[in-house]
Amino acid sequence: MLKCLRQSLEVDIAYSVNSFIYVLQRLPIFKDLITNDIYSSKNLKKIVGSIGILLSLGRVILLKFAYFFAIFYISYRLFPNTMIKSYFHIYFVLTILGIFINNKHLNTSKKKYFSIILFQMDATKYFHANIFWNQTTNLILNSIWIFFFGSMINSPIMYSITLIVFTFFARLIGEAFNIMFYKKYHYIWYSNTKLYFSILFILLGIASLPYWNLYITLKAIILVTMISIPFGILSLIYLLRIKDYKLMYKKLSQTVDVMNSKNDKDYFKQAMVEVREKDKLIDNKKIQGKKGYDLFNTIFFERHKELLSRSARKYSLVLIGIYIVITYLVCTNTKYYAGVSGLLENHLGYFVIVMYFINRGAIMTQAMFFNCDHAMLRYNFYREPDTLLGLFKKRLITVGKVNLLPAFIIGVGNTVLLVITHHKNILMIGSAFLFILFVSVFFSVHYLVIYYLLQPFNKEMEVKKASYSFATLFTYVLSYQMTKLILNSLTLSLIGLACTILYVGISLRLVYKYAPRTFKLN
Repeated sequence: MLKCLRQSLEVDIAYSVNSFIYVLQRLPIFKDLITNDIYSSKNLKKIVGSIGILLSLGRVILLKFAYFFAIFYISYRLFPNTMIKSYFHIYFVLTILGIFINNKHLNTSKKKYFSIILFQMDATKYFHANIFWNQTTNLILNSIWIFFFGSMINSPIMYSITLIVFTFFARLIGEAFNIMFYKKYHYIWYSNTKLYFSILFILLGIASLPYWNLYITLKAIILVTMISIPFGILSLIYLLRIKDYKLMYKKLSQTVDVMNSKNDKDYFKQAMVEVREKDKLIDNKKIQGKKGYDLFNTIFFERHKELLSRSARKYSLVLIGIYIVITYLVCTNTKYYAGVSGLLENHLGYFVIVMYFINRGAIMTQAMFFNCDHAMLRYNFYREPDTLLGLFKKRLITVGKVNLLPAFIIGVGNTVLLVITHHKNILMIGSAFLFILFVSVFFSVHYLVIYYLLQPFNKEMEVKKASYSFATLFTYVLSYQMTKLILNSLTLSLIGLACTILYVGISLRLVYKYAPRTFKLN
């Protein structure tokens, strides 16, 4: 097993080094300095490889730190008086969530493909070696940060040891559960979106219980940890007895093309192209009297309407649940009554960042590219100014309609809360509702126009343009800055209307003038 572990690590290091060199070669600053000769130069390769390995190691450590720091910060900011209880509660629930969503051994990757398929390593020994390596590295990193943040909150060392033990065995239970589920149902469980989101929302809801002064007691955590030990040992025995790992991996590799992208991206691609049989039949009334690119656009969106509107409907259901809870709190607690009233009256800017996160524009442009544009962009007529502008207008209307669904829920929810908090100014209530709709339209335009002007995707659905990443980052920063505005809803509504109308006009002009050059395959 140790020999196999050494070989698999050598493959990982070689792949990581070569990938790092390749990335450096793509950067303009190193384009002329780093040539293909570096792949055959052992000394240069060692230097560059060492840098790449250090960066990779730093990334892993930093991500672990960020995870624990996020839990620590939430506990510190929201529950300073019960910090130890809230910290242990949140970490414990998220660790249980990790049993379901943090799967390592059924994920396909290029490194696994090289080791198991190309180099014909013993798949069983490779599997055992990876169990040992993943458990060991996670045990070390988790122990470091659990003890570190445990000392920050002055928790007893026994509690930190309890979390370390529970995390160790919970990971074993999670891996065994995922493989048993796959063997029984022949698919990875988190590809079942209904099951995945149900468990996700339930456990995230339990993690938020400290907000209502409810906690999983430390005694209960210790008890569950003790129960997890025998189950974890049984899970390890089960994992070590698996002999058909290579067969499972081959089946999963047939489902996704591991040489083109990683497992999660491949499942994402499948979701982007999945069209249900019922959606292939289009009602003639929908396309009657339409022609040209209007017909083209209608057929595309009718066939993909379920796919494109699915996430918007899910967000809408979640928002309805959130507003029901907020309405209950406002009606039963004077503290929430005053807070919600002040927020809706003078701090509507907070909803800009909310609309940023729930707007489906980015997802819809990805679907457009993968299901349609990546093929059509091979033809020059598809990139003519009039064609692009006409299709842009049609798509803007359709994208706007999809995004208006969750926006309408927020607008109605805010209106109900304003009425409950005894705001009688009809102009203010109406402007608060309209502001949400204006912001929704603004983001619909924004994501569509940066898609046309920056077209960031390659054929693997990977973002390959830094300008697009910068544009989305700038959008987030600007949205966040809006939370600091203190303006009444009427003023904000007028600003939102003016910005939206102006942005639509500018976008149409930019698309017509520049998209024929920028909207192309990478």
